[in-house]
Amino acid sequence: MVNPVPAAGGALDSRIALATSVHAQPGVYALLLGSGTSTGAGVPTGWGVVTALAAKVAAAAGDQVPTDFDADAWWNKHGDGQPLGYSGLLASLASTPAARRAILAGFFEPTEDERQQGLKVPGAAHRAIAALVARGAVRVILTTNFDRLIEQALEAEGVFPQVIATPTAIDGMEPLAHARCTVIKLHGDYARIDQLNTVEELSHYPSPLKALLDRVLDEYGLIINGWSGDWDHALVAAIEGTRSRRYPLYWSSFAALGTAAQRLVAQHRAHVIGGVSADQFFPDLLSRLQALDTLADPPLTKTLAIARLKRVLPDPIKHIELRDLLDAEVQRLRTYLAGRPQMAPGTDGQAVQDAHDEIRQRCDTLLHLVAHGVYLDRDRQHTALWTWVIEQLMRARPQPDGQFHQFWVSLHHYPALLALQAASLSAVAAQRDDVLLRLLREPTWRDRGSSEWEVPALDALHTYRVLDHDVINSFPRWNGTKWLYPRSRLLKDELRKVFLPLLGDEESYQRLFHRTEYRVALAQKRFQTSYRSAPGEFIGDGQWRREGLIWDADFRAHADLEVWGWTTNETGTFNQTLTELAAELQQSRRYG
Repeated sequence: MVNPVPAAGGALDSRIALATSVHAQPGVYALLLGSGTSTGAGVPTGWGVVTALAAKVAAAAGDQVPTDFDADAWWNKHGDGQPLGYSGLLASLASTPAARRAILAGFFEPTEDERQQGLKVPGAAHRAIAALVARGAVRVILTTNFDRLIEQALEAEGVFPQVIATPTAIDGMEPLAHARCTVIKLHGDYARIDQLNTVEELSHYPSPLKALLDRVLDEYGLIINGWSGDWDHALVAAIEGTRSRRYPLYWSSFAALGTAAQRLVAQHRAHVIGGVSADQFFPDLLSRLQALDTLADPPLTKTLAIARLKRVLPDPIKHIELRDLLDAEVQRLRTYLAGRPQMAPGTDGQAVQDAHDEIRQRCDTLLHLVAHGVYLDRDRQHTALWTWVIEQLMRARPQPDGQFHQFWVSLHHYPALLALQAASLSAVAAQRDDVLLRLLREPTWRDRGSSEWEVPALDALHTYRVLDHDVINSFPRWNGTKWLYPRSRLLKDELRKVFLPLLGDEESYQRLFHRTEYRVALAQKRFQTSYRSAPGEFIGDGQWRREGLIWDADFRAHADLEVWGWTTNETGTFNQTLTELAAELQQSRRYG
């Protein structure tokens, strides 16, 4: 979140007022986006296009084009006597719309190299705008841009807007109030042949487009970003012609505002948010709205949360609602973990037991959601979501700062371990070992204090790394019993209440827990590589070794690499596919 800067006279930063207004009245504010919104994604501004086109003209004329090419100076010497400008230069280069389209395409369509570099694809601003639309905060977007980055970002978020790129598209359009999102491309689309580019074209809008624009300006608040107002005379005139504003106007700009923009700001008493890029402004607004959510929406009860999950899980259209449901719980845990101390208040058994119990209680709703979600996700359409939850919880662990107790810092990974264990139990219960393997391998985390690379969840969340053997055995709850495998005992006890409603009886739960521990140990022997251990060296233990279900000797025999036909490459890492290992785990059920 961008730090708020008080305005003159001690008033609050305009971003605070904007976030509060948007949160209180979702859908009331429309966006007006100019070329500056897309510069962070590598799409040039209008002036950037001018400079590039002028350089091409100079090169075609046989002149040298140095690195510090001065387009203005060259044009003053070789041009047609008119000031160098985007519309004027484009008009002189291409007299027809089709020719202009061909010239412009290269400025907006990424090459393969550009795509790999993340250029001319939706950037941070576009993604944040899409998230604003997905949550219902914004429903109408006006844009002078020819690019399609907004549309691409919206579709990636699961929102398919109605796009108005020509006046004829206005006929029969869905009413603004009824559409989830409407993108109005005031100057057209770069792939069409009817863009508005020249001064003459930008001096007036066709009647249907002007009427639609006037309606938006009259009925909606306006958030302007990346638009200078220097060239778009018809748009400036439309905003000037708005007699009164029902809602405030906010203007975000990285650079100083020009004459036309200053005139509009003065007329409408707009709130100016200066010195901030689009890639900063929109993620900041989204972050503020999410912070306000925590105050406005009390946490769902566990029963209501599970009921909502069951309702939205099978509906592919409601995948965003499902993600939001889980994200709300994840963010509450992240906020809680960020405030946890790194030094234990005491090392006596009661103090550390209370700490473990508090974390477990705060995870309760999320654990039920994950357990039910993975178990009921029959088509595996949400597996990436379960891995995302685990990774988000892993990354909530802070780096040690100053004095700390290692076991106390490691405890920040306890929610992630509980979530991984719950998800793993459900995957095994549903006989989806391929999902189990993805849960163990796809979420990653890096200990920035001792490693240069990411490690998978099966390593980072190994019980040895998260839970302390002696600490757990000091818990008063055990009444002095010293368990051989206290970590396994703790996890089994903590997840019992989550799974008994799903399984029905204690014996089924015991067997499921042991079968899951066995599979995790197989995966650790097969896949685990770590900066602290050799491949397969750091194998998990569990009560299954001593409780008659699977003996230690059985595990060593059946998990042996040669017996299973697993091989390693020269670097010692395993290169067998998830599918192949899933098949082997399927065969291993006769042992578990």
